[in-house]
Amino acid sequence: MSNKLIVVVGITGNQGGSVAETFLTHPDWKIRGITRDISKPAAQHWTTRGVEMVAADLDNPSSLTSAFTGATAIFGTTDFVTLFSAPETLAAAQARGITPNEIGEERERTQAINLVDAAATALPTLQRFVLSTLSDTKGWSKGKITFNLHFDGKWAAVQHLKSKHAGLWAKTSLLQIGLYASNWKQGANVPRKVGEGVYKVGLPMSGDAKFPMMDVNRDTGPLTQALTLVPPGKNLMGAGALLSWNEWCAIWSRVHGVTCTFEQQDRKVLEDAMPYFGRELADMFQYIDEFGYDGGDPTTIYPWDLDVAGGVKVTGMEEYIRSEDWSAVLQG
Repeated sequence: MSNKLIVVVGITGNQGGSVAETFLTHPDWKIRGITRDISKPAAQHWTTRGVEMVAADLDNPSSLTSAFTGATAIFGTTDFVTLFSAPETLAAAQARGITPNEIGEERERTQAINLVDAAATALPTLQRFVLSTLSDTKGWSKGKITFNLHFDGKWAAVQHLKSKHAGLWAKTSLLQIGLYASNWKQGANVPRKVGEGVYKVGLPMSGDAKFPMMDVNRDTGPLTQALTLVPPGKNLMGAGALLSWNEWCAIWSRVHGVTCTFEQQDRKVLEDAMPYFGRELADMFQYIDEFGYDGGDPTTIYPWDLDVAGGVKVTGMEEYIRSEDWSAVLQG
């Protein structure tokens, strides 16, 4: 019988959906999913699978407080890309004479702080708060990287959590989400065919710099579940592998029997290809190249460092690449 309750923010998204899938396999846990509109098909999918769905909005703190009542664990995440892409974001940016990125960061920071404040009200029953986040770009780069805003809004909430909610911080573990293995589907690191059986990946960073990459849909859940089994205070990097682009290309080549190499591009290529967001991605890749994905934070640990019985199963990059349909990419 379920005697523990995990509340999953963003259950209809990649990260939250993975968490729900994992905890559905643990009958001692009950799941409560949070989304803005529980009548939508994506929400109804979870209702039919026995998840308690509750309408709540990250812009409405009181709705979150109610949704978190009685939680044993909370998984919290925010979605910069959706906020950045919203029509009202572009309109607000134009009205204020700033970029949609800056509006997106403001909105994400506000939502993430609302999430933290609401989670703090659940302390009487709460045992673990797992917050999906990214590293302190401006801090670790000493102010050199200024436009990696999808990191900055998330980290602002961590700073708020540490400074304003000591009791909640004592029950918190951070889950830094590595580069999405699926990002190639949006075009940033997709191999481009340049000849018969020859492909190139181009980005504005070195091919030798290592970074964490993860299959978010498969692995966010197992990592979150593992963080409920170990003491709080972990700063866990979500990763199925820690590798470079040269190593990624070598794996992709081996899997497909072709030749794929990496070339370091000028950041302007990305900026021209992706208005607004290209500049942000270019700053992110510069940050990874010069400071590391976590900025060199000495407290960062990896899934293989967790002391969990049987270890934590994560998806390696060869396993991920073999599981995807690359036929359109291979055809060029």
